[in-house]
Amino acid sequence: MGFPEVPPNLDQNLLVLQTWGFLVPFVWGFSAKWLPVFLGLQPARGKIILAGIGINTASIGAAFVGWTRFAVLGFVTSAVVAIVALGLFRHSEKAPKLNGVHFSLPFFVRLSYVWALVAGLLGVWAASADNAHGIWGASRHALTVGFLSTMVFAIGQRVLPAFSGMKLLFSTKLMFATLFLLTLGCALRVTAEVLAYQGFRYSAWSWLPVSALIELTAVSLFAINLILTFASKPDAPNRLLSFCPVQQQS
Repeated sequence: MGFPEVPPNLDQNLLVLQTWGFLVPFVWGFSAKWLPVFLGLQPARGKIILAGIGINTASIGAAFVGWTRFAVLGFVTSAVVAIVALGLFRHSEKAPKLNGVHFSLPFFVRLSYVWALVAGLLGVWAASADNAHGIWGASRHALTVGFLSTMVFAIGQRVLPAFSGMKLLFSTKLMFATLFLLTLGCALRVTAEVLAYQGFRYSAWSWLPVSALIELTAVSLFAINLILTFASKPDAPNRLLSFCPVQQQS
């Protein structure tokens, strides 16, 4: 006797709830806390972020009652509102705090929010297309890997060493390789899912396993870098004072 199948619409709505409903607002929260410090931005505008969360919540409700087109438009709008609230693409007020990490961190953080917009726009396309399985898949991948994973890999390698015994990241070059490969694999995967599943280009099927290997390599390098970091000895106190997020924010 097999397990009962989850209806496609319910499965789609549960995925929306897990990603846009929980993970995305969580990332907006720690972005408002840390990005003004790490990227040298003005303090996040809390009321605007709350407005974005309100739009996002209403969009999730719309998805559950079957108003898919309204929902995906709401997700795009909420992503734009979050970007405006954080001031991500405005000139930095101060120099970014990049002690102990690769200088490309601000670029990849901003790129992750571009991926969130790509995910929302692909959702808008999918909601108005017939047989849009590949587009929906590309949208989910752009959100989970392009946005969520990139933010975890970027901010995680910035804060976890300091929060695990006051250490500095083992290798900034490994950090860059991790983020570069994750971005490359995600771009290849998102493109291939649209081209292959929608029947635009048959050869794109061969890109899918390549993208998976690239992303797996990125995850492995991320893990190796953190394991070597955790296994290292704490750094000199004077360097740690400039590295610790709490000290920087005070």
